[in-house]
Amino acid sequence: MASNRIKKLGGNFTIESFKKVLKQLNGRALLVVTIINKHCEECVKLQKFIGQLENGFIDKLPQLVMLYGFNSTPLNAPKEEKRKPKEGNDGENVEKKQLSDTRILTWDQIPEGHGYAVFLSENDIQFYRGDFNHDEYVANIIDNIRRFKSSIKTLAGLTAKNQFIQKKRTGIIIETSGATQHSQIMELEEKVKAFGPKLKTPVYFCKGFNQEMVLVLKGEVVYKQKGYNLPKFLKKVPK
Repeated sequence: MASNRIKKLGGNFTIESFKKVLKQLNGRALLVVTIINKHCEECVKLQKFIGQLENGFIDKLPQLVMLYGFNSTPLNAPKEEKRKPKEGNDGENVEKKQLSDTRILTWDQIPEGHGYAVFLSENDIQFYRGDFNHDEYVANIIDNIRRFKSSIKTLAGLTAKNQFIQKKRTGIIIETSGATQHSQIMELEEKVKAFGPKLKTPVYFCKGFNQEMVLVLKGEVVYKQKGYNLPKFLKKVPK
């Protein structure tokens, strides 16, 4: 029997459309919206995972709801060209025709027609757009499922880390690199959880180039430490 927690979509959607779904979930699961681009060969990695979900694997992930669809926007199209309405031979607006095509998924938050978003809450949304790392797609989803309902959160790469600082937020950011083993990450998560309510500063994991921990207070980097010696690092965190 097919699961109602995975669904293929077509048509034009707004962020409010997906927030309505999130409200229906009422905190029971996280929502992932995926747009597969028909011109991207790498997107076969996304399709493979979604195919596994459709074949029953989603039953093993009760805290996941997956909505997905396909888009045919050229990957190398200039941004201004993507926004510019196109006219057909009969004068018909091609863009309007595409938006009404229930076989194509369009979403104004991912105008490139290529990427995905992870909704943890209405105000906590991770966007992976355009030239994102397809190899990290499955791992990012699984990591978020594992951290769901925990005090540990995820930042969507270095861009999100920079935005975190620019918005003058406060937190501990643990940056992992391609050389960081999955077992190391899980071990770090367990160490963070072991501190429980004693650790007042929120903790975020971020995939980047370095293996380091950073303390950010209201947008200012006040302490940075190479490696993952968490007890040593926490001695620098204000109580």
